[in-house]
Amino acid sequence: MSKIAGKFEINQCESHDELDFLFPELTRIHNHDLVIIESWQNHVDWVKSLPPAELKLLNSADFHNSETPQTITNPEIPPEQISYENIAEKSHFYSLRDQLLFMFAPELRREYENYVSQQAANSGYRTLVTSNLQLASDLTVANLFHYFNIRDESQEEESKVS
Repeated sequence: MSKIAGKFEINQCESHDELDFLFPELTRIHNHDLVIIESWQNHVDWVKSLPPAELKLLNSADFHNSETPQTITNPEIPPEQISYENIAEKSHFYSLRDQLLFMFAPELRREYENYVSQQAANSGYRTLVTSNLQLASDLTVANLFHYFNIRDESQEEESKVS
């Protein structure tokens, strides 16, 4: 899945049911499947870079005599689902959707950090500077973004009414 396509599809998510399905699944793909694919690609690139003599040694090596038992665990509830349920209790729909977007579009998180930092400075919150926000979780950044965004929208509506 390309980053642009992933971002587009996530933005199309409009219901809790969709997000309840997509968030754990895409988290698993991002944190496990894509990592494995990258590892395989790095291995292929490494093998291609070997001189012929080392490649011959590598091909003659016997790596299949491993006596290390391989244990495959199959938990009833995947850890990604548990993690999602935990953060879902602490976030609203759009914040959750944005947290998922951050996985595939880290530049969006930086935009949110800048917005939060700017709004925090305007409000006198001196600790919410970009350097601190870079250390914060996606949950924190997304929730703060929506806190300030909703606050700003409310202030705009109040000024229109006045």
